[in-house]
Amino acid sequence: MSDDRNLKTRLMLEAEKEIVEGLTEADKYRYFLGRMQFLKYESGKENLIQSDCSGSVCLALLLSTGCFIRVTADELFKKFFTKKNPNKDDIQAAFFVTNYDRKIGEKIYKEGECAHVAGVCGIDVVLNCVSPVSVLRSISDMRPFYNAMDYSVYVRGLDRDVLQKASDSGNYLFGADYEFSKIHEAINEVR
Repeated sequence: MSDDRNLKTRLMLEAEKEIVEGLTEADKYRYFLGRMQFLKYESGKENLIQSDCSGSVCLALLLSTGCFIRVTADELFKKFFTKKNPNKDDIQAAFFVTNYDRKIGEKIYKEGECAHVAGVCGIDVVLNCVSPVSVLRSISDMRPFYNAMDYSVYVRGLDRDVLQKASDSGNYLFGADYEFSKIHEAINEVR
């Protein structure tokens, strides 16, 4: 991230500090997901200009909790969002799990693997980060389409303790780009 972009990120975080001050982590997560509407979709990215589906969830987690992880949709599903009956105050995400082996782009997803994730930012509302840009969508509207395409859809809550331990270990930064690291640094400077 250029120094100019790093400065803009710090200024944005400083300006929003008052807005999110006093909010719970779950409310901050929902706020930042909503703010990411219209991000350009770019595979492997997770910043305030472009992101992929798992990158947008990891970025919202970073902005809301300060926890620094960057993992795939499948890892979010299997390691971090493991609460099967989340309550309304939990940080949540919707997971789209394939019911058979399939190739999407260059990747082969095995049966039972999560191929897509969308952060829950309201009652029945997710940030759906797909090409060309991320948009807010209703899970109720998305579910029939994904079910018809042989995906199972699950809404899960975050295990906050597992997230913290992973962040503290520094071992969960799969493919994190330089800009994501700079956002982490800027958050620490603003706090």
